[in-house]
Amino acid sequence: MRLIIGPTSAGKSRYIEQMQEGSPDQPPAVHFAFELKGELPTGENDVVHYNLLHDFKGRSGQSLSMLDSGLPRLVEAADEVVVLAAPRSVLMARSASRTKAEPGHEEHAGRKYHQDTWNRALASKDLAQIYEHLALLLDESGTSHQYLCTNTDAHGGELQPIARWELPRMAAEDAEVRCHKGHTPPRAAEGKRSYQTDHRIGAVSATLSRALTMRLAGKKVLDIGCAEGAVALSASRMGARVTGIEPRARRLALARKAAEATDADVDLRHMMLDDLGAKSGAFDVVLALNVAHHVPNPFAFLDRAADLTSSHLVLEYPGLDDEKFLSTLDSTEGLSDQQPLLGVSTRAQDQTFVFTPAGLERYFLDTVQTFEHHRVVASPMPNRWISVFSGKSATATPAPNPALLQKRLEKRDRQVERLQQRIRDMEASRSWKVTAPLRKATDRIRPQR
Repeated sequence: MRLIIGPTSAGKSRYIEQMQEGSPDQPPAVHFAFELKGELPTGENDVVHYNLLHDFKGRSGQSLSMLDSGLPRLVEAADEVVVLAAPRSVLMARSASRTKAEPGHEEHAGRKYHQDTWNRALASKDLAQIYEHLALLLDESGTSHQYLCTNTDAHGGELQPIARWELPRMAAEDAEVRCHKGHTPPRAAEGKRSYQTDHRIGAVSATLSRALTMRLAGKKVLDIGCAEGAVALSASRMGARVTGIEPRARRLALARKAAEATDADVDLRHMMLDDLGAKSGAFDVVLALNVAHHVPNPFAFLDRAADLTSSHLVLEYPGLDDEKFLSTLDSTEGLSDQQPLLGVSTRAQDQTFVFTPAGLERYFLDTVQTFEHHRVVASPMPNRWISVFSGKSATATPAPNPALLQKRLEKRDRQVERLQQRIRDMEASRSWKVTAPLRKATDRIRPQR
């Protein structure tokens, strides 16, 4: 089965018509995804038409996840996926000229095309994030897929292959200009070892598709321990303004190289969290994926990470079933991730602590009362969890920030030094020396307490 995906007016029906024209003796059997119930078509001649915005056009909730839709099942069943897209402005122009939903298909020829509904969907500021989530799903799936730009007016009448990271760019204001300049051709990444094409990318994509379902367009995001930049770049493609911090220079260099190669506007800094002098609530979303179990003081780290967000804190971490942690124990009897526990590991295992979702929930919701909600997702990495905390409490006590405390101490020291200098200048002045006998006389007659 071949799966054709794209937003409304991307050219899915026209693409399928061309497939039919190319096989007049055995035209493909076309299925519309919204009609499919029960078993999926899996024949070589089957083609499924999937409107990417169908599940998002009227959605008012907070989640942008595709995992609850029928798309993952379709992708898994497909032999090949073709993603069609065009600049937002082109899609909206096409949509504005349509009156019928699918005039080329007899069973849907009379169905009305609801311009207002689809134009609102196309104009959504979440469009880039929807595109990126589709790409994350395809990263994770392993199903053969390609991305094509259907703005044929800019490409000499032909469909133009585009790189995976360019798909979310189709929602940008300058997308049509980019089309006319020419797209970056997809690169055959198979066999080339880098973070962006690593075997781990499926796990990274799965984490993000489960964790970054809150709306990110225009939001400020902090990625703590951004490593080679996969998470920061993905959040940026979703429309967020991203700051990534990483203490390892080699990893950060790779992140900057990837950002430059994909023309991503990401603020990447070589530093530890303690060195980030940002104010409380400076970011909308704070990410700390697979970081907290490496730090020497986890509660100070968690407090500071929570203090920096005004909305969401996303953590990924090993639980009590982590193999490295279990290797440090003589017995595992009674251990459960349902219990509010924290496990102390050893430096020999390149980690210091492991956590349970129940323990983090009790800490953030009950002990320090920083958040009101906690969503737990099983991590794609074995024996790890993803925790998404939200509902930041306005009455939460701000965590101490070592960097800001240091600045306050330095400011106090400067004030003390200035005061001491004023005293030295006064004592060295002529008037101070002239009035010395008077001060001595005053001291002699001053009553004793």
